[in-house]
Amino acid sequence: MRPSKHRITLLVAGAASLSTISAFACFTSTASRLNARNFLNLGVVPSATRLLLSTSPPSQQPPEAVTETFDNGDIIDATSTLQSYDQSQQKFIQTDGNQGMGGGLSALHHILSLDGTTRSSLQNAARTLVNQAHAERAIDSGKGRIMLGFCASNAPEALSGLKSWVNSLELPRGMLHGMDVDGVPIPVEDLGSVYVKYSTGGAMTFGEMRKSGRGFDALWRPGDALLETYDGDFRGVYVNVELGDGVFRQFGVLPTDLFMEEEEW
Repeated sequence: MRPSKHRITLLVAGAASLSTISAFACFTSTASRLNARNFLNLGVVPSATRLLLSTSPPSQQPPEAVTETFDNGDIIDATSTLQSYDQSQQKFIQTDGNQGMGGGLSALHHILSLDGTTRSSLQNAARTLVNQAHAERAIDSGKGRIMLGFCASNAPEALSGLKSWVNSLELPRGMLHGMDVDGVPIPVEDLGSVYVKYSTGGAMTFGEMRKSGRGFDALWRPGDALLETYDGDFRGVYVNVELGDGVFRQFGVLPTDLFMEEEEW
């Protein structure tokens, strides 16, 4: 069947587009289901098995110009914080017996062990890098790309996490692809575990475009996201921030609920 050209509008605040993120492991927060109110907040409204569809793209508000830049020390410190987190997670996975596919369950155990101070330092580090990317992208739209990859037990959890990251980091909003087939919405409960790819810029690879069957209609636009099924054990978020210094910065898995208030779960 040919996928429909309908798209589900992702109603989240922010600013940018999507590309491929080469991460297959992820992890999650402690919650697994959302109620109807949370669906409404996501812009995905359940009515039996129906989802709110949009045949036109959402109105795009141009992102406000970001003039604040950080000195090199801020960027180095933020990068170091996230690198140290990755290293500590890998050590924890080994100590925990490398449970789950690729150590995915052990990575989740590591996430659940994080204290408030560590979570706060991860938030600050992510904001520092993302704000620098915003500043670079405000000057040149081809720079400062930010990519996120969410692995979750179910679609509501992934979309709730995506919404919180987009809102908190003031990322662009776009269209959510992958929740309907031939114009027929896929019941959320039928999706199972999912992987959501998001990006502030870039485009699908030609291989992905061919696979989608939608041709150039499948090209990513700023803030677009793609939802796919996922059969791995990781739960959480991969973060890739491209800055002008050319340093490779991909981190994760980070907590899906890193930017959520505790009462939201």
